[in-house]
Amino acid sequence: MRTILPAAFGIVLFAFLALTGGALSPVDRDIVLWWAAWRAGAPHGTEALVVFTQLGSAPFLLTVTLLGALWVARRDGWREGLLLAGTVVAGRLVEEGLKLIFARPRPGFDAHPVMVHSNSFPSAHAANSMVTLLALALWLVPERWRRQSVVAAVTLSVMIGSTRPMLGVHWPSDVLAGWLFGIGWVAAAWALRTRGRSAA
Repeated sequence: MRTILPAAFGIVLFAFLALTGGALSPVDRDIVLWWAAWRAGAPHGTEALVVFTQLGSAPFLLTVTLLGALWVARRDGWREGLLLAGTVVAGRLVEEGLKLIFARPRPGFDAHPVMVHSNSFPSAHAANSMVTLLALALWLVPERWRRQSVVAAVTLSVMIGSTRPMLGVHWPSDVLAGWLFGIGWVAAAWALRTRGRSAA
């Protein structure tokens, strides 16, 4: 029951964001328009956001995943390393599938300062940074520091995901849904991993 209720709440909230967010949402529109106006008067701030948002890009996240998986494999065996890498890669694939299913258009109020090609919901930067950083925090960090590492991972993912509406390439609801997906995906993977080890 302790795990069923949070999971059910997360699924309901994800569905709510999918059905009510985007161009039809006054909240989403107002936030993206506010940041568009801010960018028009803050070119240096926009440049800083463009640099920082790259921490959520596929090249960066997949590189740190590979390095983390190799470290875990050397320390704990190849099974653990593959579990870490598989959690991240499978999460990315599912997230891309969700984009195809929901097919939400991105905001189009002004020219995007970063190049984007895919649909909007959920945000890949938010989802994939949460999946990658949380997985690394759980698999890489010793148990005595795990709580602090999880807090740091969530905080960094929130910072990365927040750049997307600020840059005008995502609706805020896309980003919230991405974070929800990332947390749920890694929580499920970690629970299955822990249950498997207990059974063994």
